[in-house]
Amino acid sequence: MRDTLSEWTRLLTSVFHGFGMTEKRARTEATVLVDASFGLLMAPLTDGGWDQADTAFRALLDRLEPGWRAT
Repeated sequence: MRDTLSEWTRLLTSVFHGFGMTEKRARTEATVLVDASFGLLMAPLTDGGWDQADTAFRALLDRLEPGWRAT
C-alpha cells in the first residue's frame, strides 16, 4: 500500500509541478489529495457509505482545485 501511495504522490507532484508550482508546494498538494482520497476509499469499505464518500471527494476537489490554478 505504501508503494502505491508513494507512486501516486510522485505522479501528482510531477503534474502539479508542471502547473508551475514549486516542488515543495507540488508535493504538499499531491500529499493532501492522495492521502485524503485514500481515507475516502477506506471509510466506505468499512461502513458502506459510498455516496457520502463521493460527495466528500467532490467537495475536496472543489476546495483544492482553485489553488492549483493560482501558482
